[in-house]
Amino acid sequence: MNCIHETAQLGKDCIIGNFTTIGANCKIGDRVIIHNNVTLYPGTEIGNDTEIFDNTVIGREPKSTGNLVHKLESSFQPVKIGDCCCIGAGVVIYASCMIGNNVLIGDNASLREHNIFKDKCLLARGSTTNHHVTIGRNSKVMDLTHLTARTIIEDNVFIGANVTTVNDNAMRLKGSEVGSTVSMHFCEGCRVGSSATILPGLRIGKNAVVAAGSIVTKDVRDGATVMGLSAKERV
Repeated sequence: MNCIHETAQLGKDCIIGNFTTIGANCKIGDRVIIHNNVTLYPGTEIGNDTEIFDNTVIGREPKSTGNLVHKLESSFQPVKIGDCCCIGAGVVIYASCMIGNNVLIGDNASLREHNIFKDKCLLARGSTTNHHVTIGRNSKVMDLTHLTARTIIEDNVFIGANVTTVNDNAMRLKGSEVGSTVSMHFCEGCRVGSSATILPGLRIGKNAVVAAGSIVTKDVRDGATVMGLSAKERV
């Protein structure tokens, strides 16, 4: 009922559910639990004591029909997931992602290629990340939030539910890639309330606070609190 490639390596005391596919050269640590109908693409590495829930896909490569602005590479590295992680049901993790230890990824989350999730971070249910996103240690990104390409989240950051980040003010259908100069940067200890919108290329400063529902159109300095449409600093 399962399809486990002969070159895959499974550690001690693993539990593998029904209709699961484990590709060539996958490495599965000890005491890993993989639930039903999970797909691990070739070369995927899973650390010890990690649990992966039903219908999750790990390691798929992105594809384009010619309508993406972001140019895809010709090849990608396998996904690596650390120890003691929990990967929810229906999660899709693209190739070249690196997931640290004690990371929680909620049900139906989707991660594009080249994401880096550091130890003890959380991406909650239904959230999405574009390519080249970094989430720092102990940071939390709550339900239904979207992190645009090249977003950098430092350590100990809280981002509330349904937050939207944006990477292109021009809302183009065609053209060249916007590039790393418009990357979003959330500095250590900052907090962003639910349903806030952060416009392209902004820096949310260390220990700054963005109130719920705000639209942020310019950088927020360290320690400041901003709120409103468009967000202004509270004195």
